[in-house]
Amino acid sequence: MGFRSSVKKNIPKVDLQDYNVLVAGDYKSGKTRLWKEVMELFFPDDPDAATLFAFEEGYNTWELESVVDMHNKGWEFFRSEVVPDLVQEAKDGRITKVIGVDTVDKLIDSASEWLIKKWNKKYGVQYESIQEHNENINTENVWIALKDEIWTQIDKLKNAGYGFFWLAWTKVKETTTIDGLKYNSVELMMNTTGQKIFKSQADLICCLYGDVVVTDKDGNELDENLKTKKNKEVASNFHETEINMYFRPSNFIEIAGGRFTNLPDKETYSAENFLRVFEEAVKGQLKKTKQSVEDIKKDQAKKREDNTKEFAEQEESKLSSGELVEQIDNEIIRLKKIKKQKELVKEFNKLFGSAMGYKESVDENNLAKALEFAKSIK
Repeated sequence: MGFRSSVKKNIPKVDLQDYNVLVAGDYKSGKTRLWKEVMELFFPDDPDAATLFAFEEGYNTWELESVVDMHNKGWEFFRSEVVPDLVQEAKDGRITKVIGVDTVDKLIDSASEWLIKKWNKKYGVQYESIQEHNENINTENVWIALKDEIWTQIDKLKNAGYGFFWLAWTKVKETTTIDGLKYNSVELMMNTTGQKIFKSQADLICCLYGDVVVTDKDGNELDENLKTKKNKEVASNFHETEINMYFRPSNFIEIAGGRFTNLPDKETYSAENFLRVFEEAVKGQLKKTKQSVEDIKKDQAKKREDNTKEFAEQEESKLSSGELVEQIDNEIIRLKKIKKQKELVKEFNKLFGSAMGYKESVDENNLAKALEFAKSIK
């Protein structure tokens, strides 16, 4: 029947574990605290179900049951130890269900530093930033390489059935419209490459912002400036700041929204309010489904774990970078015997920057391509 056999009904996911949540806010706005309190409410009897991967030290003042100190370990540890272990763990007996990243801005920095070292060694240079490589190295698009590196690891964890709770920084950005009008808005601080990864893949974006209420000395809210006896406007000496969670963009908050129709404009900051908004947003997507949310959750959990096992088995069958290098070495020995090893040079230069670059590569995709190419030479 062709494609008709692939047509199916889709029921929206109802478990936090099935979503990518992005919580953005200024420094000290309460991002890590929100992660902690939301996870404690969502997993009250399972403190290990939510693990925070801390790429910065903002977690130090919080009592957390499950946290990994990533800022002292780096990207190599994340890609070669954390991700494979979590994929295997998901198959053998899942412990963590939702992964927190604090912050994705620092995760991007960590991956960038790893790639800079890799490219410096590859091209024999001593650049200190991605931008320097972008301006001086023309053999590959470094921004695409950065996006692919991060996306590959995130996708592996997502395919292994983990939910995400990404924490990110915001900034006030000035924008000029096509008509020349300027306005300020709160947006993500990260670069365009980071936004392509995290903003584009977030199912729900919540922005934490401190709204200021100006009052008089008695605590009454003012809707216009105080004035002197000479009718001159003066500033009040009293105000209150209330942290709100924005779930929809406003005339000032740009970074908010999601794939749900039933979202409020904003709510007062609290873990209880956040989870209530999430639950109501999920229920708002279930217009025709007669199953209860709990029954849907059970069905989706079973399917998620079945898919996880299939994905983990596929990952197990893949060769490691070391095994790929070893097999390429064997192919080169074979090609030398038939005097065709020189046919590898052009392809290897393209993939690794030099004919022998494969020896130090950890890019399993490129190594697999190189091995396939070598095997194709008869």
